[in-house]
Amino acid sequence: MSATITRPLPSAVTYHIATSPQPSRTPSSVPLKSTIHLPQSSTWSSGLHFHATHTEYLRLVQGAVFVRLGPTVQILSVKKGEEAVVVTVPRYARHEWGRAEEWIRKNWTGSVGPGMKVEELDEEVIVEEWTDPIDIDKALFFWNLNGVIAPTPGTQSRPESALFRVARWLLGSWWIDFQLLVIFWELDNYPVLFELVPLLGREGGGVLEWFEYAVEYLVTYGVLFVASLVGRLVGVEAVREERTPEALWKVWRERKEGGKKTA
Repeated sequence: MSATITRPLPSAVTYHIATSPQPSRTPSSVPLKSTIHLPQSSTWSSGLHFHATHTEYLRLVQGAVFVRLGPTVQILSVKKGEEAVVVTVPRYARHEWGRAEEWIRKNWTGSVGPGMKVEELDEEVIVEEWTDPIDIDKALFFWNLNGVIAPTPGTQSRPESALFRVARWLLGSWWIDFQLLVIFWELDNYPVLFELVPLLGREGGGVLEWFEYAVEYLVTYGVLFVASLVGRLVGVEAVREERTPEALWKVWRERKEGGKKTA
């Protein structure tokens, strides 16, 4: 089963997110998918990020997208009814995706990509995401991410401690970003906070390229680690019951109580 979350323009997006784990009778090879719809003119993108414990799969069902994977950018297009295209994102691979028209508007020297018709850029984009290993982390991530970015009365109902309220007041406009950092750390979604590659040159290769990526990863890990420690101190949790469907929450609590690392 799944439910829908929609955010408006300019970064319009509709998420279809699982509300429960796979039934026990489901074959272990069947992934738990999240589906993302991007309407025409949406500026939404996934942001440049990487995963440490999951290989990710992006299945383009319809529309035209850019996929930035490592040092390369691809423009992929699938018309309605055509065979879908799957992109594999290895662990630690820096990647980002969004509507092709948005990337072309910002980066392309011509009007559209080679061999692509303008009308292909206007179609609604539909992309399915899933991971290996198969678990509920991506569903938890989307539920709690959206619960912070676009809260509803039901997702903000729990009474908070005095320390929590003080931290929220001190952080001010950074409060949402701080909560997101806690979520990113816990649910294996590491944003590239400082991109060194454009400063030193993307074509360095070898030791230089390794150094660039190492610095970026260290900055990300350092910032998220500190945020997670502060979050634990003031009571900011990556996964909260009021933001999470009941069946997923039950599995999450069982996993936490079992002492497993939730990365």
